[in-house]
Amino acid sequence: MENVHQLRVFGAVADTLSFTRAAERVFLTQSAVSHQIAKLERDMGCQLLTREGRTVALTAAGRVLAKQSERIFATIDSVILAAQQAAKPGIGRIRIGASSTACQYIIPEALREFRESFPHYSLAITPGDSPMTFDHLIAGTIDLGLLVRPERTRKLQFHRLFDDELLLAVSPLHPWAKAGKVDRRELSDQQMVLYSRNSATFKLVERHFAKLQAPLRNWIELGDIGAMKELVKLGLGISVMAPWVAAPEVRDGSLVLLPLPGPKLKRPWCIASTTGRALSIAEQTFIGLCQAVAARIQ
Repeated sequence: MENVHQLRVFGAVADTLSFTRAAERVFLTQSAVSHQIAKLERDMGCQLLTREGRTVALTAAGRVLAKQSERIFATIDSVILAAQQAAKPGIGRIRIGASSTACQYIIPEALREFRESFPHYSLAITPGDSPMTFDHLIAGTIDLGLLVRPERTRKLQFHRLFDDELLLAVSPLHPWAKAGKVDRRELSDQQMVLYSRNSATFKLVERHFAKLQAPLRNWIELGDIGAMKELVKLGLGISVMAPWVAAPEVRDGSLVLLPLPGPKLKRPWCIASTTGRALSIAEQTFIGLCQAVAARIQ
């Protein structure tokens, strides 16, 4: 390929699966984007994208190139940052990945205090569920990830935040709220309101319900905890969530939390970084601030 620019254009198309949106992202016309992709495919000798009408999809070769390109750009960004820091030691950057829940309840307070100590650092937040944050860490496209700790892996090192317990959230008008307990026999018949199916939380809930011999049947899938709480308050379903995200609604009586049947369902929250990478003072400070916020949440 002639230069990295072609790869950046391809990355924009791969990320958006749209020539129009990709053109907006890289500040080119749509025809220029099409020309760059066609040239890249000729240079590489393989098809990277398929197009049927307005639908764009990656080929097997395109998926490999898109994934490897993330690592290339992460390396380029690191080289540029290293040069900038050598010229001006007070300047830096931290790329953070986190779920929407962590973005809402943990990161803002930590960032406010972080800014006081490192006013010239730039911070980039990449929202994503725990599995997505894990993938970004491995690819090197983020520096730190706030996530529910995955099963054992040697690729990441973990800094503990806290463990929380998932409870059932119901409307105060729900029969279980009035009874003060959950009828285990009715679990599978309930309309559930659950966090994204790709999330670690969904997998934990699904596994727990299966062990209770009450497999999930009907659920509404959402990627925002606020929207989930609103649906439950309206009586459109029940949900599973931690007390620290539902505290205001429990206080004002618009939600009721009840213990899940069976053993306690807990999540180990942590901040992860890649194994073997030395953390900067700024990164260590950010981790400490998040741990302080976590302590207050508990």
